[in-house]
Amino acid sequence: MPQAALQQSSKAQKALLITCAVLLMFLGYQAVKMLNANLSFYQTFQLKELWLKNNTLTDTSQYQIALQAINNANNAHQNNPHYLITQGLVLEWGGISDIFSKEERQQKLRLAKDYYLQAVALRPTWPVTWATLAILKWRLNEIDQSLVDYLKQADKYGAHTLDVHHAWVDVGFYLYKSKSLYTVQIIQGLRRHLKLMLKDDRITVRKSAVAMIKRHTAEKQACNWLSTYEFDTSWHKTALCSSKGS
Repeated sequence: MPQAALQQSSKAQKALLITCAVLLMFLGYQAVKMLNANLSFYQTFQLKELWLKNNTLTDTSQYQIALQAINNANNAHQNNPHYLITQGLVLEWGGISDIFSKEERQQKLRLAKDYYLQAVALRPTWPVTWATLAILKWRLNEIDQSLVDYLKQADKYGAHTLDVHHAWVDVGFYLYKSKSLYTVQIIQGLRRHLKLMLKDDRITVRKSAVAMIKRHTAEKQACNWLSTYEFDTSWHKTALCSSKGS
C-alpha cells in the first residue's frame, strides 16, 4: 500500500477513535446525570411517603431537603412528567402545612399547579394528575370551568381509578352543597363515582366515602341515593342514615 494511502488510513482511524471517545464521554456524562436525577427523585419520594404515612408535614428542614432534591432532579432531567408531578406534590404539601404562613401556602399551591399543568401537557392521559389538579383548584378557591374540565378529563382517562373517585366525590359534594352553578355539569358524575366507592369490596374505600359525605354534611342526599342502588346497602344505611335528621 502506498505511503500516502497508509497515512490517510491512519488519520481516518484516529478521527474514528476520537469520535468514539467523545461519544463515550458524552454518554458517560448523561448516565451520571441521569443517575443523580434518579437519586434526587428517590430522596424526595422517600420523604413524601413519610409525610403521607404520618399524614402531616411538620419539619421545615425536611421540606427544604425534599424541595432541593426534586429541584436537582428536574434540572438534571427536564420534561420528565414523574419528576414534575413530584415537585408539584412537594409544593402542595408545603401549601397545606401550618409550618408556613397563609401567603406562603397560597404561593406554593399556585406553583404546584404550574408543575402539574406541565406534567399533564406531557402526559395528558394520566387521570390522577387531572384529579390532583381539580383538588388543587378547589384548595385555591378557583371555582371555575377549568376545575370542572379537570374532573371530566380525570373521568375520561380513569373512570375506575380510586384517586379519581376521591376527587369527584370530595369536590363534587362541595359544589353540590354550595349550590354552585357548575352542579348541573357534575351531578351525574358525582353520583356515579360515589356509587362506585360505596360498592367497593374494600371497607377502607367505603369508609373513605362515608367520611367525605359526613365532612360535607351530605348524609341526607346520600341516603336518598342509596335507595336507587341495586346492591345491598344495609351497611351504608347504618353508617349514614341513622343519624338525626337523615
